[in-house]
Amino acid sequence: MIEIVKRGEIIASARHDLGLPAGTEVDSAYWFAGLRRLAGQLCPCSPRTLVSTMARSHRALALNLPDLAAHLEDCVDALVAVGDLLEFHDVTTLDEQVKATWVFAAPPSFVMHPSGAAYILGLAPDDALPLPIAWRERVVTRGPARMLEPLPGEDLEEALKSSGFRQLSLNAWMRSPKPESAASIIGGLDAKLAALGPAGHVPDLKIFDWTKDTRSYRARWVAPSGHDGNYVVRRPQAYGADLWGYASLEHGELRKLVDFPFPGSRYRGCDMAWRAQLAIDALLKKPQRYRVVALDGARRFDLFFPLPDWARRRLSTIGQEIASEKCLISFSLPLNAVMAEQAFLKEYLFLECEE
Repeated sequence: MIEIVKRGEIIASARHDLGLPAGTEVDSAYWFAGLRRLAGQLCPCSPRTLVSTMARSHRALALNLPDLAAHLEDCVDALVAVGDLLEFHDVTTLDEQVKATWVFAAPPSFVMHPSGAAYILGLAPDDALPLPIAWRERVVTRGPARMLEPLPGEDLEEALKSSGFRQLSLNAWMRSPKPESAASIIGGLDAKLAALGPAGHVPDLKIFDWTKDTRSYRARWVAPSGHDGNYVVRRPQAYGADLWGYASLEHGELRKLVDFPFPGSRYRGCDMAWRAQLAIDALLKKPQRYRVVALDGARRFDLFFPLPDWARRRLSTIGQEIASEKCLISFSLPLNAVMAEQAFLKEYLFLECEE
């Protein structure tokens, strides 16, 4: 028998299958859970494959969501940042001449939080939440992060190890780089450019325009025509995520290009690019700013620029990532951590708090 099913019923059924609270909302929790389930089936694959497959699977629902693909890209970045997905560069597949950026499902792992709770990381091929059934309803989601709170007297660390989860140290998970001045970062990149020969033609190049006076991150990505100077750049590739770099332009023409990440670096290309752009803005005396909003017993940090995964993990560990409000990312931080985290954002990423 053919039955007409309403959109709300489909979403409600999907939320139930994904282990989410009942409802018909297509919220961030829905996309994170759906992408984890999809990654368990498709990975290893390119980030673009995850995004396009998820978007196509919802096309018939007419969700009327503006720029869904861009939102899903942000969700994939968030899953990489917290450690559910692992991003590798220069991956060689069947064609050894074609190298790409792919994401792999991280193995089931956990990181102990100082509070005694555990961050749950990774996926299983057939299950986005590879936990015993009795534990699943205890999982608390905070943005892309998943936490398991201990019961009174419970040794959560040993219990997770006994269930086959691999423990990661908190320091290894956050893996922050050493602090470095904005001048040192950009000086090092300029020196690398100076040592290179001319670059060839690169199609579909986009530059992050530091001359544009706007808070919108996406609006600052433009074509290079008419621009002179050194810029953070990105470009698509046939397979995998966009390639990032730092380039020299003359009259809109590419002269030299250094790719991110550097060989042997443990940081993603986008993370290096974002930190470089924050350094550029700081040197131009136009540092990126964030907003602090008073909450009951906490402060909300609203950021308008992407954070490298190591910074995102730190703020998610000390506080928690929450739904953003008219910004790119938001975190709730306890009052006793506000000053230290403001100092961290300034020292490592040159971010300034709005007055």
